[in-house]
Amino acid sequence: MPRNFLLICLLCLDLAMVHDLWKVKNELQLHVLNVGQGDALLLITPEQHHILIDGGPGNSVLTELSKVLPESFREIDLMILTHPHLDHMEGLIPVLERFDVNAVMMSTPSYDSLVYEAFLKAVTNENIPIYFADDDTDFRFGDLELDTLYPFEPFTNEMMENVNNASPVIRVNDWLLLTGDAELEVEAQLLEAGIDMDVDILKAGHHGSRTSSSWEFLEAVSPSIMLISAGEDNSYGHPHEETLEKAEDLGIEVMRTDLKGSITLYGMP
Repeated sequence: MPRNFLLICLLCLDLAMVHDLWKVKNELQLHVLNVGQGDALLLITPEQHHILIDGGPGNSVLTELSKVLPESFREIDLMILTHPHLDHMEGLIPVLERFDVNAVMMSTPSYDSLVYEAFLKAVTNENIPIYFADDDTDFRFGDLELDTLYPFEPFTNEMMENVNNASPVIRVNDWLLLTGDAELEVEAQLLEAGIDMDVDILKAGHHGSRTSSSWEFLEAVSPSIMLISAGEDNSYGHPHEETLEKAEDLGIEVMRTDLKGSITLYGMP
């Protein structure tokens, strides 16, 4: 092979690698981490801000994060705990031990749990600023805005019949709607308030359960993609067939961690 041709090939290879790197660094990344029967999502902005939403059960979130972050990486700009159920919260404790977390947003309803107490103690011990979720608590990272649509008022120390409904509903630009485990009652409140929820991607509430994702809510959000985080062969039967049928009827593509493992999507902020 002529030397000049080999040099041209190497230059082309380098340019291709640079293009791939540019693509990753200039696009918004969403990683739906495969943590089993639970939720853990990582947003990475083009400016390399990192937002972690929930941590799943156990400590498998650390393994999943190591697959998408450099080994030496140690900073989380914002951690969001949607609600204090084990399948969303437990993995955040080892994250707090491993990473420097700059801020935490969470709903803080009254909830009797040793793990919840351990999480709150870990956040307090690290002197991390805490933001209580309500519709005035928004965050901006470059061109990316996290607009908290719900709750309308903080749930601080409030006794709740269903802690799932403490979950913040967060709109990420026009791209993504995060719902935690918010159920039909929350969806109805958002619809009644006339809030614009039209986005490209919906993270389905409560692991695709029939207790979330009403027909009216899905029509209002009108996503192209529905993400469902659930454990393979989980004992709850998530996602429920009713949710999958609604998505199919509305022409929404469903992507599931129980079938695909971790899911990565790219978009522009």
